[in-house]
Amino acid sequence: MSVENMLRDAISKKTVVGFTFDAKNYIGSPHALGERDGKPQVLIYRGEDAHEKRVPPMGEWSVLPLDTITDLKLLPGEAFHVGHPDAKVEKELHKVTLRVA
Repeated sequence: MSVENMLRDAISKKTVVGFTFDAKNYIGSPHALGERDGKPQVLIYRGEDAHEKRVPPMGEWSVLPLDTITDLKLLPGEAFHVGHPDAKVEKELHKVTLRVA
C-alpha cells in the first residue's frame, strides 16, 4: 500500500502512525492530506500525547511531503492527538483533499 493510501486509512480511522523522516523515527497523528506547491503533503502532529490533563502534549505540528516519508506503519494501540494546529501551520497545506472528521 502506498504512503498516501496508508495515511488516508490512518486519517479516516484516527490512527497513529510510525514513520521515518529525515533519517529519524517518529510517531504521529495525521490530520489532513493535501498539496503544497503542487506536491502531496500531510498535516501531522509529530510526537506523543498522553491524554492526561496534567501532562502536556510532547510534540509539534508539521506539514511533510509524502515523498520524504518512509517505513510507514499503522499503530492502532497508540493515543491519537485530538488537538488542532495553529492557523500558521494549517495554512501551509493547500488544496486539502481529506481531513479528520
